[in-house]
Amino acid sequence: MVADAEPSGHRRGGRVPPGHYAPMARDERFLLLRRRYARLAAGMVVSFAGWYFAYAALSAFARGFMARRVAGNLNVALLLGLLQFVSTFLLVAVYVAYARRRLDPLAGELREASRALRAEANGEAPARSEVAERAVVERRDAWQGAVRPDLGGLR
Repeated sequence: MVADAEPSGHRRGGRVPPGHYAPMARDERFLLLRRRYARLAAGMVVSFAGWYFAYAALSAFARGFMARRVAGNLNVALLLGLLQFVSTFLLVAVYVAYARRRLDPLAGELREASRALRAEANGEAPARSEVAERAVVERRDAWQGAVRPDLGGLR
């Protein structure tokens, strides 16, 4: 039964210790990441669903308006229908740009912190990557009120 199932604890060949993710769930960066993602997702859903349902409502209740010709055989309904596709690609582009700029760097920091916690729990010396080193320097400088260092192309 699904209700009786327990997670195996395996991920990419390694065993995840019980409660491993609990400290990360309380991390301020994780909470910020969740808030940013929730705001982005809610905004995307509201904007796209609103636009879609407006199109459907116009198609159902404003037939005269939708039948109005714009140019040649192109009417308002066909034009708005084509704009549905354009808006979909536009929303994807906005999501990708926002995720690269605001979500991915934060997720990278959390991933590095999680690896460090796991290594510490296993009694290993955590290996810091270049990204983790920059994150440590940025946090230290931010606390000291210094100017953020150049990220060297990372966004």
